[in-house]
Amino acid sequence: SANHLLRELDFEEVGKVYSPHFSEPFQPKDTPGVVYSEDGSAKLHYNELFYNPENDLFVYKGLYQGDYCEFFYKHANLMIGFCSDFGVERVYTLGGLGTGSEMEEPNTRAILTSREQEARIRPHAKIQRGRENRPSVTGLSGLLIGMAEKNGMDGVSLLGETHGSYPDAKAAKTVLDSLCRVENIELDLSGLDEKAEELEEKKEELKRKMKATRGRGRGGEERGDRRYVG
Repeated sequence: SANHLLRELDFEEVGKVYSPHFSEPFQPKDTPGVVYSEDGSAKLHYNELFYNPENDLFVYKGLYQGDYCEFFYKHANLMIGFCSDFGVERVYTLGGLGTGSEMEEPNTRAILTSREQEARIRPHAKIQRGRENRPSVTGLSGLLIGMAEKNGMDGVSLLGETHGSYPDAKAAKTVLDSLCRVENIELDLSGLDEKAEELEEKKEELKRKMKATRGRGRGGEERGDRRYVG
């Protein structure tokens, strides 16, 4: 979703975030290193921050969140401090809600930090109801909206229904469509349809590999991860 926003609208990069707690991705925790690109250049791990003046919109994106719970909180505090300094009024986090099955037309679910936001959000996303004191949105996706609320900002997590085990451009599209409707952002989403077709081919290949290594679920179909929320 963030990548599509950056492609379609006129954003400028306004900063990078570095941290000793950004561990090597896809490796055991506390594994340091650098990332390198196709041209052979190596860089320290970082996340990026962009700004679009036309819509007065910041976008924060990257692979890295933190290596332990304490540093997830420090990371979230840093970003909410930035939002406070620049007068941000609303914080949205975009993610997925694992359903355990593939959906042809996924919906957007919304988790809010206050009931006062419901009238604004409900026409564009289904409000997700939970159970008191049960785990909900994980990682920065959850912490950022929770800390936004503690600092006087609205917090909304928009979650696309998804299988839970694969990248999902359809879920990304429905989440981005909901965000654009809520905030009156004009955006061409057709590029995500092309991405969905590309990912469908990769997903079928991944499914074959998963079945070979993990077996198959009941009914002969691969089960998705219903625990994935974030």
